[in-house]
Amino acid sequence: MRRTKNDMPPPTTTPPADDADATEPGTGGQPIYQRIAGELRRAIADGRYPVGARLPTEVELCEQFGISRFTARAAIRLLSTAGLVTRRQRVGTVVIAQPGDARYQHDARSLTDLFQYAQDTELRMLYVGRIALNRAQAQEFGAEPGQEWVLAVGLRHDHPGAANARKVARPICITRIFLNPMLKDIEAKLRGRNTAVYALIEREYKLSIQRVEQELQGVVLAADDAASLQCEPGAPALRIVRRYYSDAGDLVEVADNIHPSDRFSYRMELKQ
Repeated sequence: MRRTKNDMPPPTTTPPADDADATEPGTGGQPIYQRIAGELRRAIADGRYPVGARLPTEVELCEQFGISRFTARAAIRLLSTAGLVTRRQRVGTVVIAQPGDARYQHDARSLTDLFQYAQDTELRMLYVGRIALNRAQAQEFGAEPGQEWVLAVGLRHDHPGAANARKVARPICITRIFLNPMLKDIEAKLRGRNTAVYALIEREYKLSIQRVEQELQGVVLAADDAASLQCEPGAPALRIVRRYYSDAGDLVEVADNIHPSDRFSYRMELKQ
């Protein structure tokens, strides 16, 4: 189905955006491409672009929203990553799922892609406090048993601002973040943050994340996690543990993520 300009969602503003990551006043620092993706997502949820319909072309989006093709491309990429649309040769960008029904797909080729995942999703904190490391945790973190680390627990959603959408997608994972006590007073900074945790660490503590170790394993959902994720206890899930190291070699963050198997897929491309 071909949509005309009259069928497109009306823009809230029309900034001359040459940079997809540029932000607008009054949006809490939200990049322009995320706002455009959000408007298109709501149009999909409202049925203006049902499954099988074609989204406007990049040129049409540029004209409608007053943006550059780079920004339009970034917005479409966000919808594609969320599993809502796909690009088809000689057809265009086609809607393949409704919000809440799609599976988030994460492509990883570099640290940049890993960091982009944190930017293109939203982690909503449920708890921030401290925990005394048990023996197993202390051994894994290279710390002393009983040492207190900061613990933050949150639910991650596949796009920023989902709480304001008419149809709220279920969370794509529950995340437990352990933070090195060398990061003084980070608890307060976590509660007021509007960026990824790794970016907060780099900005506030003048550190550079130079290495990330990642471990994947299949698990089943415990009762508490299943309730938070709106799943059945014992359902299959993917556990991804990421360890973030500073340029000085210090382990500053450990993120333990549990993804329901029907909401997340992970693709990695390796080249000789």
